[in-house]
Amino acid sequence: MKRFKAKRAKRPLAGILSVLLLAVVLISFIMGLNRIQVSNEAEQAKLLERSVTRSITACYALEGAYPPDIEYLTEHYGLVYDEEQYFIDYQYIGANLRPDVTIIKRNE
Repeated sequence: MKRFKAKRAKRPLAGILSVLLLAVVLISFIMGLNRIQVSNEAEQAKLLERSVTRSITACYALEGAYPPDIEYLTEHYGLVYDEEQYFIDYQYIGANLRPDVTIIKRNE
């Protein structure tokens, strides 16, 4: 009569498969986070563009002239943006012509 059961031989294939499965799950998670970050940055750029457009339109509607520069919008119309993350190229054409605005994301 055997009192103790014989120990099972460890299966190295099961250990390797579990490690590979964990690696696949972690890689998928990291790729998902990267996609969310890229999508979030694109949404931030769209929101900044809308904010600049609304501020320019509000200035023209209230004052009858387009703002001379982007600093005017930040001082008088409450436009707030991260200057380290975005560069706003603001080309003033004239008081009665809509300025040309280009928003560029700065490199990190």
